[in-house]
Parts: sequence; structure tokens; C-alpha cells
Amino acid sequence: MIASPNPIIFDQRGFTLTEIMVATMMTTAIIAAGLGALTVTQKTARITNQVVNTQATARTGLDMITADLKLAGFGMQGLMGGAVAGAVGNCVVNGMPAALVPADNTPGGPDLGPDSISMVVPMTNSIAAVGALWQLNIPAAPGTIGGPNQSITTLPLMNDAVNGMGAVIPGGAAVLPGMAVTIGGVAGSRIAVGGTPSSLNLTPAIPAPSTFGHGTQVYLLQCITYQVIPPPDPLNLCQGNAPCLVRGVAPGVPLPGTPPNCANPNPNPLLPHPCVPIMDGVEDLQLAYACDGCNVNINGGEPDGTIDDMNGSNSFDQGDFMAGITGVNWFLQSPGSKMTTNKIRMVQVSIVARQTRTDQGTGEGISTLVQNTNTIATISDHNHANGVFALGDNSTPAQQQAYLQFRRRILTRTVELRNQRY
Repeated sequence: MIASPNPIIFDQRGFTLTEIMVATMMTTAIIAAGLGALTVTQKTARITNQVVNTQATARTGLDMITADLKLAGFGMQGLMGGAVAGAVGNCVVNGMPAALVPADNTPGGPDLGPDSISMVVPMTNSIAAVGALWQLNIPAAPGTIGGPNQSITTLPLMNDAVNGMGAVIPGGAAVLPGMAVTIGGVAGSRIAVGGTPSSLNLTPAIPAPSTFGHGTQVYLLQCITYQVIPPPDPLNLCQGNAPCLVRGVAPGVPLPGTPPNCANPNPNPLLPHPCVPIMDGVEDLQLAYACDGCNVNINGGEPDGTIDDMNGSNSFDQGDFMAGITGVNWFLQSPGSKMTTNKIRMVQVSIVARQTRTDQGTGEGISTLVQNTNTIATISDHNHANGVFALGDNSTPAQQQAYLQFRRRILTRTVELRNQRY
């Protein structure tokens, strides 16, 4: 038998156990590195999103407050100098109607919590989806009401305007009687009982010679309060997300010498609370005020068109803004004092917002203890950590460490008041 010149040889060699283990470890390392990079990317994205949301929260809250401050007192001149006097809602200081009601948490001493502010602002229904505009509806000739010999007792409005307004205020149209209104911001009165879904009765009448034409805007004036609600939030105003910033008509009648307070329960438990949350994560609101005519030692306490130089620096600076550390309490000024809120010309508003949850580690349930804030800020007269959650929450290292776990954004804006010089 002749042997084949090219025998087929089968190679029986393969991977050893060591080679398989090395390959497995390398593959595992590559996958772990990829997962780690993915986890870091996701965590960074979450942190960035929280930072952006915190910044947006502070900015939006600041925008809302400053927008209302620019309108504070609109229509009050016509109301006070016209047919009717008296307060708009709870906007009262020392028994006198006020367009602006400052409320420092602890006036005259170290500030231990957020401030609040109440102001008279116009409200009208300008959203077509919820009703008609509050405008005078006088289409026929002569297209006006009032005149040299005619007072104004009834305001004809656009179709179903009263019901439209009632749909967007707590309590509905039933709470309108007694509320203040202003026509075009220059003449005011109060809503009387009666009227129709498209008209308002007034008492007292707006006297002659006032005249208003078709389409003139009619504004409802309300005393609106901005206030920070900290934990534990017994009324659940923040809907489980305390701290938060609320806005609304503070319920009840404040005790003499005290400001409106959204933390009061609604006297009518069948109605929703009139103060509603507008921004979660807002844990501090600080306000300081610059006056023209508040200091009796400057121009005899009479307004002269220049902000009072409260610190004697011969220039307008931060020291001219009055906050709680200066002992200013607008409710405790002596009779005849020059310190009245209608002389406030500028308001400095500071808002502190924090991220709504702590950062997560590589596992979703693992919270990191990375210090996100290096120092505790002092805003105006206020050490921010004192009184944010409870009195003395900055007294121990453990409390300070807990405070520093959240990123915060602090925004400050100064607003010139336009309308309360009456």
C-alpha cells in the first residue's frame, strides 16, 4: 500500500483556561468602564438639570414678585382721592391703607427667617379662554358714561365678564361685592351687591365730572401676599413640596400691628386656600427698602426726589436700603412718624432657591455627601441658614453639614416703584 504524500493532520489545540479567564476579565473591564462612563454622564446630566431648574426657579419667582412690585399701588390714587377711601383687602399699616406692606420676620434684631410682602395690584381677566375682558361696553352713541352732570353708578362690561372674573378668583363671583375697582387707574369705587353677569353696580357712585369711553379697562384691585412656607407646612400649602413660594390673598383679618399671613387657615374650609404655591424649592425671600422722606434728619423728612442717604456716605449705595437689622418695623412707628410705606421708592428683592433633591451616587438609592455650597450666604441682614427650617438649625456642625448638601442659587434685583406716590 502506497502512503499518501499529503496526509491530513487535525490540530487539536484550543484556548486554555487561563486564556479564557484573561479574556473574560478584559471584557468585563471594558464593559465596566463603559457603564461607569455612562453612569457619570447620566449623573452629570441630572446635576446639570437640577442646577438649571434651580436657577430657573429663582429667576421665575423673582420675575413674578418684581412684576407685581412695578404695579403695586396702581389705581390707589384714584381710589384714595376719589369717591371712596379705605383699605384694599388686608393691605393696611397701622390702620391706614397702604399700597405696600413690608413684613420683616424679626424686625429690630437678627433675622431668623424669610420676609414676606403684600401689595395692592390690579387684576383683570385678559385670558380669552376663561372669559371676557373687563372693559366698558358702551357701543352706542355717545359711547361714554358719566359727564359734567352725571355720576357713575353702574359699569356696563363685555358679555359675561363678571362671571369670567369670578371663575379665576378664589370664592368666585360671590366674593366680588365690597372689593375695590378702578376705571383706567384714575377713578375708583367698590363693587355693590346686585348687577348682572355683564355689569357692576358701584357704591358710592363715582362723582361728576368723570367721563369714560367704550373699551376703557376696568381693574379689580387685590391685596396680594408673597410668602415662603417652610417645613413642616401644617396646612399643606406647598402640597408636600415645602419649602415653596406662595402667592395669593392672605386669609382672615390680621391682628393689629401684624401683616397679612398666608399661613393662616382659610376661614371657610369649603373653599380652597387662596394662597397657592407658585415655585417649589424657594426657601428664602429677603427684602430691603430705599425711601425718599423716611428719615426726619434728611430734608425734614419730606420727599425731595432723592433717595434718603441713610448711612451718610453722600452717595446711593447698599447702606441706603433699610432691612430688619436697622430696626425698621413699619407697624411700630410712632404717630406722626415720617417712616411711612408710601415713601418707599425702591425695593431690593433677594430669592434663594435650592435644588429639590440631593445628588445621587453610582446607585440611584445612594446619596452622596458632597458639599455643594462652600459658605453660608448672608443676604441683606440675614444669615440664610438661620431659621430656614427651624430656629437654631445652624447651631451644630451636623446641621451645617446637612444645610450644605444642597446647591442653591441666589438672585437679587432692585425695582423702582412707580404707582404708590399718593
